[in-house]
Amino acid sequence: MLTFFLHIYPANVYNAGVDDFSIEDPSEGELRGFKAVEIQGFSSGSINSYSGIKSSGAPVAAAPQKEAQATSATPAPAADQVSLGAAPEEKGNTVSLRLLHINDIHGAVQDESGKGGLAKAATVFEREKASAPGEVLTLNSGDLAEGSMISYLTKGGVVADALAAIGFDAIEPGNHDFAWGQQDLQNMLADTNAPVLNASITREDGSTFGEPFMIRDIGGVKVGMVGIDVENMSRYVSEEKLEGLTFHSSDETLETYIPKMKEAGADVIMVLSHVGFDEDKRLAQKFPEIDVIVGGHSHTELPEGHYEGNTLIVQSGTKGQFVGEVDLELDLATKKIASAQARLIPVDASVEPDPEVAKIVEAAATEAEAIGSKVMGQATEDLSFSYWEAGKVNQIHADSLLEATGADIALVSSRNPRGGISAGEVTYEDLFNAFPHTEEDAVVMRDVPGTRVLQEIEDRIKDNGRGPATPGGFSYTYDPSLPEGHRVTDIRMPDGSKFDPNGRYTVATTVSMARKPNFKDLPDKQTVGSGQEIFMDYFSAHQGPWQDDPDSRVVKLGAEPKQ
Repeated sequence: MLTFFLHIYPANVYNAGVDDFSIEDPSEGELRGFKAVEIQGFSSGSINSYSGIKSSGAPVAAAPQKEAQATSATPAPAADQVSLGAAPEEKGNTVSLRLLHINDIHGAVQDESGKGGLAKAATVFEREKASAPGEVLTLNSGDLAEGSMISYLTKGGVVADALAAIGFDAIEPGNHDFAWGQQDLQNMLADTNAPVLNASITREDGSTFGEPFMIRDIGGVKVGMVGIDVENMSRYVSEEKLEGLTFHSSDETLETYIPKMKEAGADVIMVLSHVGFDEDKRLAQKFPEIDVIVGGHSHTELPEGHYEGNTLIVQSGTKGQFVGEVDLELDLATKKIASAQARLIPVDASVEPDPEVAKIVEAAATEAEAIGSKVMGQATEDLSFSYWEAGKVNQIHADSLLEATGADIALVSSRNPRGGISAGEVTYEDLFNAFPHTEEDAVVMRDVPGTRVLQEIEDRIKDNGRGPATPGGFSYTYDPSLPEGHRVTDIRMPDGSKFDPNGRYTVATTVSMARKPNFKDLPDKQTVGSGQEIFMDYFSAHQGPWQDDPDSRVVKLGAEPKQ
C-alpha cells in the first residue's frame, strides 16, 4: 500500500482548475496543507495527477435504478465547496462519485462533420469534472489510436498527448492498441501519463501488463476496479506482435481478482472492460457481485446505461462522439451503491474546443498534411460502404486483393472498410480513413476446400453474424428466412458456372479472416503485403473517375438490407 499526500487548496483555487500532487515520506506524519490518501493496487510509477473539483449539481438523465437500493436525491452542495482531498461532500447518508468515461477513440482526434474530436471531448471532461458533486474518476476503455492517418503517422503520439492533457485515472488497452507492436504501445501509454489498468494480460515472468486493479477510498466507501481485455487477441493482431504475452479469459481473470479486491477491502466492484457489450452482459450474469462495468470494444451507445441483473453496464460509442457520465451515490452505512444515473453527453458542434488540446491536434495535423493531401484519384459521387451489404468500397477492397494476388477468388469481411469516400478529389487521407487498419495484411490461402468457403459465408449471415462476407471473382445469393447454415441458395462464378463446394481454390483474404475457425488450420498460407496499401494502389491505378455503381455480387432475398 502506498500513502500519498495531496495538497488541499482553498476553494477559489480549485475553481480556477489548479491542482497539486506530491509524494512524501509517510513516516513524517501528516504535513501541513496535505492530506494522506491510501491507494491500493498501484505501483508508485502509476499514480499521476488529480484534478480539483467544483460542484454545481448539474442535472443528469436517470438510468434504471436498483430498486432495493434506490434513495431520494438531495440538493447538491454549494458551488464553492471542494471535495477532492478533503472530506467528500455527503448527501444525507451518502457520498457522491462521478465516473467520466470514453472508449474506442480509434485515433479520431479531429471532429468529423462537427461530431467528436478530442479537443471538444476535453471541454466536456473539464466541464463535468467542475460540476461534479463529489469525487471523479476518469476512465478510458481502450482502442485509443489505430484508425486515423494522423494517429498512424505519429504512432499514437497525438492521441497520447491529448489524453494526457485531459487526464485519466485509468486506461485499459484494447485489441487495436497492439496493432503497431508492443514497443509503440508502451511508448504511447507512457505518454498518456495515466495508470494502465489490466489484469487479463500477463508477461512471461507472470507480471500483469498493467496494474491489475485499483482501489479508491471515496469518503469511507472503497471502490475497486479491475481491467480486462479480449482473450482472442491473435484474431486481431499478428502473433509476432504479441510475443511473450498471454491473454487470459475474462472468467479466469475475474475469478482471481474479484476476491483479491474484496480481500483488499473493496466494498464496490467495478470492471474496466474491453470485451464488448454482449460479453459484458454475460459477465454480469456470471459475476453478479460486479456493480458497474465500464465497457468498450463493441462501439455500443448506451444513452442511459443498461442493467443486467443488478449490474450497471455503460459504454459511450466510438470516435469520441460522446462522453459517458455516471453519477453514483454511495451509501455510507451499507458501503454499497444507493443510486446511479447514467447518460451520454454529445460531443458536437455546440461544444467549444479546449485550446490546449486543439493546439496539440493542430500541430500534428500540420505535419501530416503533406502526406494526407496527395491526390489518389477522383470520384464523381460519394462511394458507399456497408457492414451489411456489398457496397462500392467493400467491392473495391475485395477486387484489389483478387487482382494483386492472382487468386481464384477473394473473400473478405464487410467490416474491413470503415467509411465511404466522398465525391471529388480523393486524397491519401480519404483512402486511409476508408480503410484505416494498417495491420490488416493480405493473405493468400492455397488448396482451400470449397466447403470451407461456403461455411464462412454461412457463419457471417447467421442471426448474430457480423454481416455478409464480400466476395471477389464470384457472387452468391442468400435468404435470411431459411434455417441457419442453409441460407446460401446459389453461388456462381463470373462465367455463370456454379461454384463447386467439393473443389479446391486459391483464396485471397486478410490476416484476420485467415485466422477464423474455418481457415486457421489450413497449412498453405502466405502473407503478401499490406492490405491497406493494396487497396490504395488499386484505387489509384483505376482509369477514369470512380462511380458508386456496385454490382450485384451479393443478393439478399426477402428483407431489406440492414442499415
